[in-house]
Amino acid sequence: MISKNYLKIYLLTLLSFLVGTSQFIIAGVLDKISLSLDITIASAGQLVSVYALASAIFTPFLSVLLSKQSLKKQLLIALCLFLIGIFITPLDYGFEVLIIARALTGVGASLFVAVSYVLATRLAPEGKQGSAMSNIALGFSLSLVLGVPLGRIIANVYDWQSIFYIIGILVAFGLVFIILSIENQKPKLIPTFKEQFSILKNVKVLLSLSITVFVFITFSSITTFITPLLFAIEKVSEHDIATIFLILGIASVIGSKSGASLADKVGISKILIYTLCAIIFSFVIMSLFSTSLYIVVAMLSLWTLAMWMFGPTQSLNLARIVPSSASILLSLNSSFVQLGFAIGAGFGGFVVSSLSIKDLLWVGVFPVGIALVLYLYISKRL
Repeated sequence: MISKNYLKIYLLTLLSFLVGTSQFIIAGVLDKISLSLDITIASAGQLVSVYALASAIFTPFLSVLLSKQSLKKQLLIALCLFLIGIFITPLDYGFEVLIIARALTGVGASLFVAVSYVLATRLAPEGKQGSAMSNIALGFSLSLVLGVPLGRIIANVYDWQSIFYIIGILVAFGLVFIILSIENQKPKLIPTFKEQFSILKNVKVLLSLSITVFVFITFSSITTFITPLLFAIEKVSEHDIATIFLILGIASVIGSKSGASLADKVGISKILIYTLCAIIFSFVIMSLFSTSLYIVVAMLSLWTLAMWMFGPTQSLNLARIVPSSASILLSLNSSFVQLGFAIGAGFGGFVVSSLSIKDLLWVGVFPVGIALVLYLYISKRL
């Protein structure tokens, strides 16, 4: 029989899936939002930047401000912020209000996931903490596998606004279950701002976190504009778009599950180098064969697999640089991931509006190339 604590972990996993869907779904319906609001694709892409930038900047501050509150209260505050943002998002109050709504949604979602990781380890039995954390991560990964194609289907049957109402209602039910079932837990120890930023004085740490930013610049620039990019390559049907998202989602799950385990067998350095090279290779091939949808989808799958292998491996890499400050480094890495998302969406919007959407395929090589050069430099010199 499944224990009550495991049921609570599964509830957190389900909510992680829902809040993750709120981040990724914008990429799946970007063309519909653009048409609905009568704005350019590049402008609509800035909704991704706002979500990510708000997460990167405000979540660490909010975590410190709430550090003396119980984990349950932190979860409830995070979900309330999320719900305010998610229910304002589909309302027709103009693009400026939509920007604010996305910022609130991003901060709430990011804080919820961060607190869920801690609470899951508290709920799990001894020796099962890692498994509990992987459940939360899996929920977030599944949001790309199932959430994005499912959202695309709902948007086609009804409209893009319906997706956010559905997510909001389901999360509201989850909030009620948290109120009724989660006991108050002592707050986690949050490093002060001074402790978090003093570690950036370490050159190796700063350059390693820069690698995260550069890799996710490319990731964000492509994922943000992936729907119009696919339409630019070939006039595919809505069914085909949903199928492609599902394929990419499956690749992401395989990558996230295999990255860390392969790193244990062949070494962190090799996996990081292999994944960065695979990303560069996939973009070069896509640039050369940008008129073939089959080749582009195959290379997008390779890129997605490599990206999601890179993520957990990079976390292991950062944790080993300063083992005594591993928790601070992983927290900073999450912020730098969101920073990469924010810059990438803006960078992609600039390329789309200044060049053409297909130019994203060859321009995307450069940030990852810089990341590879930085890692090789760190490996040999630092």
